[in-house]
Amino acid sequence: MRIGIDGRLWNETGVGRYIRSLYHYLPELDKENEYIWFLSKKEFETLEMPSPKWKKIETNVRWHTIAEQIQLPFIFSKEKLDLLHFPYFSFPIFYPGKFVVTIHDLIFDHYKTGKASTLSPWFYILKKIGYHVVLWTAAKRAKTILTLSKDAKREIVHHYHINPSKITVTYESGKLEDQRKDFSGKEFEKMRYLQPYILYVGNAHPHKNVENLILAMQKIRQKRALKLVLVGSDAFFYPRLLEFIKKHKAGEFVVVIGEVPNTHIAAWYHFAQALVTASKMEGFGIPPLEAMSVGCPVIVSDIPVFHEVYEEAAVFFNPYDPDNIAEAVTKTLDNKVTLKSLVEKGYEQAEKYDWKKTVMETLAVYKKSL
Repeated sequence: MRIGIDGRLWNETGVGRYIRSLYHYLPELDKENEYIWFLSKKEFETLEMPSPKWKKIETNVRWHTIAEQIQLPFIFSKEKLDLLHFPYFSFPIFYPGKFVVTIHDLIFDHYKTGKASTLSPWFYILKKIGYHVVLWTAAKRAKTILTLSKDAKREIVHHYHINPSKITVTYESGKLEDQRKDFSGKEFEKMRYLQPYILYVGNAHPHKNVENLILAMQKIRQKRALKLVLVGSDAFFYPRLLEFIKKHKAGEFVVVIGEVPNTHIAAWYHFAQALVTASKMEGFGIPPLEAMSVGCPVIVSDIPVFHEVYEEAAVFFNPYDPDNIAEAVTKTLDNKVTLKSLVEKGYEQAEKYDWKKTVMETLAVYKKSL
């Protein structure tokens, strides 16, 4: 069978990790089927196909564009695929072939995200209508929908009236792509200089609720000489966040690092007092599992998906209340017994999630759909 995988989002954060896991584990798990990878120019030129049964096609078409809707059906159809996997909901609605789609979350149904957020109100409304048309079509026409948590599955069923039996949950993992622990060099000196700090890892989209985390830090600072280090970047919301930091005179204790190489992220977790995530909504949540995997305590929002994924291995707070966030952080850091328990439970919890298992379950969906 010829199975296509749309790998154009290879370098994105969460979706990219998901796509890269397919690339790394499918050669080991499936030696029978042919795989055709559709890749952007950079990955097309640098990625080696691990098997003679694997083929790559250069596909320089941006997602969420008119070109995606017009050009991709021809590019995909030319390969005469038996099944095509869209690891992200954005797909060409006129593609006639059989496919499965991964819907990571429905955050866009609730919050503004990405470049569309910077558009004028009318263009934003048009973009959102287009989003719903594409997502609705993907959900209705896909042979199987993959998603990352039971909570995300409930959202999809509720919003798009999909039969639950059509949706398969395949959890992601917090296993780091590079767990280097060579604590040397200028970046590691920076980590030591910033101590003690709590850490946030991710973008600054509205649902991430980083503003409330910063407001909570103002209260935490009344009791502790602690910094908040923000690791991550995006072209649209981090600049606004910098303005928020300036407005609230928080620059003394909030440090924006930007993107961090995979080779260094384990060290940022290692030196942190705790990872704190104040999201109002997520489809899964990889950074807290990453933190747990290297012994960093985790303090997160009291939302259903986080209870589902982290269970007893995290401390929970009300993300809408900076006072409660501050209280959860200070009480946790003041209690050595709690910290020790979080580290021990965190190691155990992180072990429950494995990218190889994710890909095995995805391969089972391919076979069922074929």
